[in-house]
Amino acid sequence: MTSVDINNNKNNNNNNNNNNINSNIIESKLIGHKDTVLCISSHSKKEIIASGSDDCTVRIWDLNTNKSIQSIVDGFQGNPVNNVCFDQDFTLYCSYDNIIVSFDLRQPNVILKEFNTQYKFNTEEINQLSFDSKYQYLAACDDSGQTKIIDVTKNKLVESLNKKHTNIATGCVFRPNSKNELITSSMDFSIIHWDFLKAKVLHRDTFKEGSLPQNISKSQQQQHQQSQETEPNRMLNPPFVTSVDCSNNSKYVAISMGDGTIVINEISSFKQYLKINSVHKSSIQQVHYPKYLENNYQRLISFGNYDKKIVIWDVSEEMNTKVSSLLTNDEKNNERIKTWIEHSEKINCLTTSNLKNNSIFVADLSNDLKLLSIQ
Repeated sequence: MTSVDINNNKNNNNNNNNNNINSNIIESKLIGHKDTVLCISSHSKKEIIASGSDDCTVRIWDLNTNKSIQSIVDGFQGNPVNNVCFDQDFTLYCSYDNIIVSFDLRQPNVILKEFNTQYKFNTEEINQLSFDSKYQYLAACDDSGQTKIIDVTKNKLVESLNKKHTNIATGCVFRPNSKNELITSSMDFSIIHWDFLKAKVLHRDTFKEGSLPQNISKSQQQQHQQSQETEPNRMLNPPFVTSVDCSNNSKYVAISMGDGTIVINEISSFKQYLKINSVHKSSIQQVHYPKYLENNYQRLISFGNYDKKIVIWDVSEEMNTKVSSLLTNDEKNNERIKTWIEHSEKINCLTTSNLKNNSIFVADLSNDLKLLSIQ
């Protein structure tokens, strides 16, 4: 395990505690926003990222120079931009409050002011946008617990996923390379696997205290009962589901929870693949499969809501076998952790790019977007 404090050790190797791994974390700042950065998205084919801010603007950044190359300064009615999402070509989708607007980035202007399309299908504030590049659908989940599915080729609403989540919908992600499949998460302690064009629930898993995941074995039931006695975080923070992400092989969905727990399910069966307890000393804000890895199902990134820690985990089958003989959560976690980064600010979100190896883009409470390069 590598523990790195990027405030004091930005350019120094650190001693390895467990796994004989040394990482040199170099922090760069992408400067341009005038207020807190709230959201980030990376393009799958172009070396650019987008960021939205409390300053009511969006900036497009060149990954080669770390410089802002375009700014969107109008179209949000003076509201903070909470979500940004690229399609696979030249369109950027942005949301503020319950409204989505799209922008054509082929415009030669450095400053963009006019949006192409506006969508007003959501009834409450949007919490995440997700784009299905293969079938050209845009998903938007919101505070009402609903997720709207938009066909961007026809600019029309094709389905509303409602009446299943009973609290705020915190996340939505399309299953890669799979037709009509979406996974949503909610503050109602659950995740749902949908056939979204039929508004049909394929699987549902709930993590509410006292309940067990579906399809759990007897040995897992015993482990669950033991964990109820040994997990202090669960006593303080309920297991609200705060985020979900899918691996690029379409096999796994990772789930972060308010009690500091990470769960990974196999999507086809929704059986639990692994569970990591007592991860952070606060609720987990986000889990993210690193896009720069070809087989990204073997690694997972998480960060806590208040503990300012970014952790890269080994979640491979080989590691599962290795930790199976260990007795305590601490022993298992120490073995799984590949990199541990102490960040300087509370983190809002992070992302990676498939075109930028070993790099994490971090939006925190400062005005600057951070690039953490793992050497």
